Amino acid sequence: MKIAVLGAGSIGTLLAAKLANSKLADVLVHARGEHAAKLALDGISITGHQELEILADDYEISIADVMPNDVFEGVADYVLICSKANQVEELFDIAKRMCHLDTKVMVMSNGLGHVEKCRDTFGAHRTIAATTTHGAWRPRAGVVNWAGIGAINLGELPYGAKLSQIQDFVDLLEKSGLNPNLHTDGMGMIWSKILLNIAINPIAAITGLRNGALLEEEMFETCVEVMLEGAKISRLEGITTPDDATLIDNLRIVLHATSNNQCSMLQDVRGGRDTEIEYLNRQVVDRAEKYGVATPLNQLLSKLVESITSY
Repeated sequence: MKIAVLGAGSIGTLLAAKLANSKLADVLVHARGEHAAKLALDGISITGHQELEILADDYEISIADVMPNDVFEGVADYVLICSKANQVEELFDIAKRMCHLDTKVMVMSNGLGHVEKCRDTFGAHRTIAATTTHGAWRPRAGVVNWAGIGAINLGELPYGAKLSQIQDFVDLLEKSGLNPNLHTDGMGMIWSKILLNIAINPIAAITGLRNGALLEEEMFETCVEVMLEGAKISRLEGITTPDDATLIDNLRIVLHATSNNQCSMLQDVRGGRDTEIEYLNRQVVDRAEKYGVATPLNQLLSKLVESITSY
């Protein structure tokens, strides 16, 4: 089995390391900058939940700033796109070169719209919906801290590839300790994560608070209101969405479980990087406009985060 991991940020590097460590698949990692150079020369160091050292000889490396490695051209069985949201479509061009007729492509990047674009680009028969709840951050080039063990969620799309077609990949994830969860409703699965992201990420990014601090009563009420605005739009989109009480319970559970986390949007703001707000709350606002529905809290949070990162 040949697996290409495109976009080796924190999550992409973690997945590549765990898959390579299994010795059950050939893995290619596509990265950029200093991080790519460290992966090419020194391998991958995983800290946190598990201490792990992966040698550079244990995987293939492709460096975006030099020249994409063509060793997997036309032969990748699975392509995992794990980049920041604004880099997804750029990586589609590389993914196209790696695909054969039965390759399955999964976009694990945060945000709405990716799976639809993936389906349009590669065909429904090649597309599997995917999200992850593993927590990771990169303290320095070549090193990823596995901050919290989660799962890899895989889902079917209407008229798309069936989960039964990827049993070998599911088995690999299980043996690699990445905890696969399977869902017959892929779009519902994606929206479930989006509703949590829109409620947590921008508020944490603006306030500078860790996730657990959002459990304070007034902060939590604001998170809930933002989430329920998004839930209204998900239902208008025809997504099977849990009732409001269940959504609120899920939000509380996630905030407790990730109480010490600095969410990725907060890390991006502090690092002076572009955030994924365009693919989260801004997507909710844009989709709401199609239905003539107001989403004032998501609109406000979008504008505030966009203002922060424009300076």
